[in-house]
Amino acid sequence: MRESGYYSYVVGELPEGCKLCVKGAKLVLFTTGICPRDCYYCPLSPWRRGDVVYANERPVNEKREILEEARIQEALGAGVTGGDPLARLDRTVGYIKLLKENFGKEFHIHLYTTGALATGKTLEKLYDAGLDEIRFHPDLFNPKSKLFQREIENIKNARDFDWDFGGEVPSIPGQGDRIKWYAGFLDSIGAKFLNINELEFSETNLRALFDRGFKPVSNESSAIKGSLELGIQILEWGEKNTNLNYHLCTARLKDAVQLRNRLKRMARNVARQYQEMTEDGTLRFGVAEYEDLEELYSLLVEEAGVPEEWLYVNKKKKRIEMPEEVALEIVDAIEGDVRFYIIEEYPTWDRIEVERIPLQR
Repeated sequence: MRESGYYSYVVGELPEGCKLCVKGAKLVLFTTGICPRDCYYCPLSPWRRGDVVYANERPVNEKREILEEARIQEALGAGVTGGDPLARLDRTVGYIKLLKENFGKEFHIHLYTTGALATGKTLEKLYDAGLDEIRFHPDLFNPKSKLFQREIENIKNARDFDWDFGGEVPSIPGQGDRIKWYAGFLDSIGAKFLNINELEFSETNLRALFDRGFKPVSNESSAIKGSLELGIQILEWGEKNTNLNYHLCTARLKDAVQLRNRLKRMARNVARQYQEMTEDGTLRFGVAEYEDLEELYSLLVEEAGVPEEWLYVNKKKKRIEMPEEVALEIVDAIEGDVRFYIIEEYPTWDRIEVERIPLQR
């Protein structure tokens, strides 16, 4: 076992999908929130629990939006997820074909599924569409259920195709024996890898995890206490007892590496001339806010003498944007109730604001 250099742990080789993911080069293609299971630890947000489609943070209504998002990100591949993408098989297959046709066979696509719907015919459709890698997350912690038995039988079907296949499960404290059992099963059918994810709190699983006695690592972290340690134990065990490759994906990797690298790739393509890209991949710029945008624009141009090419009127957010240094220079030149800020936001479709610094007069 070794540290990956990305705040994660590896036995053997990283799956191909993970190699691109840590570079921020994987488009996250969410094809449906529908799922045959209802896992208590599922982190899925409320607005994604229906039959909706997203490319990264962008709601998708037309196929071209998927391609646009991939190009903005300079994506080299895609991770197809849900819900369970197989719950909307035709849609998922169509999207895989779309990406392959537009970006080529080398555009690497991996897919996450429960296994509940992974019949031989279903897997054949995915393979024929060009899917490169498939990851199964069966109802591992409910082994007496009929659904789990069906999933295990379905996973065996993956052996019939020339792709990489394996498993991906959360590291749930107290469930080490079940995860080891799954590793042994995957090894016995010729799977290539098992990915283990550090368990985290989210808005939707918080109560269920608290009720089961789980606690966060700290007040500043969403990671579950004991999850990382269990993952390391399983990798140490797996190295000695199986032929699988393992990857323990930590909460820190997702936040400090994968997201950061994806933001940087996107920021290069969406940043306007007045926006500065930070080391974290966010966009930083100045903002002026006032109840009347037309009047504000006139004040900035005529009273403060700001060149028009330095200003951008954002009608959606009801503000005028400009270079940070311009906002700092003119904050004292405009009288009245005009408010100035330095803003930092993600370069994603939803433009989440991560910092707002008011400029004092």
